[in-house]
Amino acid sequence: MCGIAGIAFREPSRPADPRMVHRMADALRHRGPDGEGFHLAPGIGLGFRRLSIVDLATGDQPIFNEDRSVALVCNGEIYNHAELRARLAAAGHRFSTASDVEAIVHLYEDVGDAFVDHLRGMFALALWDARRSRLVLARDRIGIKPLHYAATHDAILFGSEQKAILASGAVPVDPDLVAMRQILTHGRVSAPRTLVAAIRTLPAGHLLTWSAGRVEQRQYWDARFPPRDAYDLARPAADWAEELRARLADAVRSHLQGDVPIGAWLSGGIDSSAVVALASPLVEGRMPTFTMKLDDPRDDELASRKALDDFPQFRLDGHRVMCGPADFAAMPEVVRSTEGSILASTGLGQQRVAAASARRVKVVLCGEGADETLGGYSWYPTLARLAPLFLLPRPLRRALSRVPRIARRWPGAAWTLAGPREMDYERYSRSISHLPSQRVPERLLAPDLLGAMLAAGDPSDVAAKPPPEFARWHPFARMQYFDLKHRLGDAVIVSLDRSSMAHSVEARVPFLDHELVEFCARIPPGVKLRRGVEKDVLRTAMKGVLPPEIANRPKFAMRVPVERWLRGPLPAFAQEALGDSALRESGTFVPAHVASMLERHRKGSENFAHALTAVLTIELWNRQFRRGRPATTA
Repeated sequence: MCGIAGIAFREPSRPADPRMVHRMADALRHRGPDGEGFHLAPGIGLGFRRLSIVDLATGDQPIFNEDRSVALVCNGEIYNHAELRARLAAAGHRFSTASDVEAIVHLYEDVGDAFVDHLRGMFALALWDARRSRLVLARDRIGIKPLHYAATHDAILFGSEQKAILASGAVPVDPDLVAMRQILTHGRVSAPRTLVAAIRTLPAGHLLTWSAGRVEQRQYWDARFPPRDAYDLARPAADWAEELRARLADAVRSHLQGDVPIGAWLSGGIDSSAVVALASPLVEGRMPTFTMKLDDPRDDELASRKALDDFPQFRLDGHRVMCGPADFAAMPEVVRSTEGSILASTGLGQQRVAAASARRVKVVLCGEGADETLGGYSWYPTLARLAPLFLLPRPLRRALSRVPRIARRWPGAAWTLAGPREMDYERYSRSISHLPSQRVPERLLAPDLLGAMLAAGDPSDVAAKPPPEFARWHPFARMQYFDLKHRLGDAVIVSLDRSSMAHSVEARVPFLDHELVEFCARIPPGVKLRRGVEKDVLRTAMKGVLPPEIANRPKFAMRVPVERWLRGPLPAFAQEALGDSALRESGTFVPAHVASMLERHRKGSENFAHALTAVLTIELWNRQFRRGRPATTA
């Protein structure tokens, strides 16, 4: 695992400034504190920061082919590298390291850009073909590892994080107003946008080529589901469960590769417990696990329940990581890590767990991805319950949603019901939001900025468009597609990667092995959600492996209670950022409106946690990335 950065020039003979490339790599030191590497040649400058996990002795990067005409820097792990290495060596390729990523340069020699189709793993990479003066950027199918780029009139810059590109000094930090509106309304920025207008995210499953100033981009993989009437309904649910367990076990086994100790992030739920239960027999000694505990029993799923590390037969070295109101002060650190791409409250707990993990391990297995691949969120059963009402005309549904009893008791359902009938991005966004985005831009933004933002574009006009056959999919599958692309791709794995790598810890996600994702897409919706039980197929698969009380435990949405923290003593940074003086200086929000919202929230009359966290996220981002003034955290 590591951080990558670099620059390629339109003029193939132009040399890269070594100081610039070093600055870019240094901005990623947290992703790779164990070493660095550079390749400076006509037209190209590649930088690399290393977190040593595989091939500790010879795994430094950049890595080259036999005649050094192809150079590679790669962030990630290639889990099928042993099979690729054997095949390529038999074809005559010579390997000079034991690194898992060396296979990539030889694959490129043999099959060109199709090399991505042969990789099983998580990766973000940059490959320089010196003979063609051509740069190739590629990102894994699910987008587990991040990659950003910025194209200027004479060059293209790239980096694992935006900080690397900004460190070059070659890119302005003007805000992308559509991305800013996305944060305010949806709580996340949708790829390919970032909050910096000049910087773009390479979407998951995409490959970008750059040569002589020309950028070309193509999608090489996308999530696909069978047509609604093409599922194998004759296959018993128990058979699906049995194959799911076998495939998950294979994914877990492959994700245990490495030459350093491996631990896991463990919650009380079935997802991470399944991963840990399958991994622990394969790990020598007691496997370290790290579990977030909230100091308030109202928020802590394990206040009166056992986690897997409470069962001796699994041989786990369990560590509880306490999280409480004092961790609110870490919000500036979260914004620094996530670069304002998600709400700053999202990563607070993960940052705490990552810091504790870093004292003992370099790699952790995680359970993220199961809810998206198997339909584990609360909106999936709600989808079925609301289906009859969506047969009504939209005006009638809107009228129903405004009935006071419905609006008060089921605000999420009412908000969804008022939306479009077909499962598009708007209906999906309504389905997963229990608050109608609280009209944050209209309520809080300075009028001039709001006008410019509304003119800039629709925040729901996202680039990840469903494939042509989307309309033939089951509504359950359509919702899964949006979950994979947006909630997972733009938020869940962003928080996971940035929180873990901020503390030099590699997070691996077996549920997001692309072969497992493709298998889960074929499982009929009625097998995933049976008798109203979410992820029933996984619960069936893990019977006899997990203790029944964990296998059958309902999903618990583990999150920090930022709404209550905002009603308690505010950290100095929050008092400053939400204060009249700072808001007037930034000019983004109307100070009186923010003050009124904060007062009502603190009195408990309304819940404005989303809006206030969005304001803090934007204000901290402005301060850290636009004005360069560090926030007070004490």
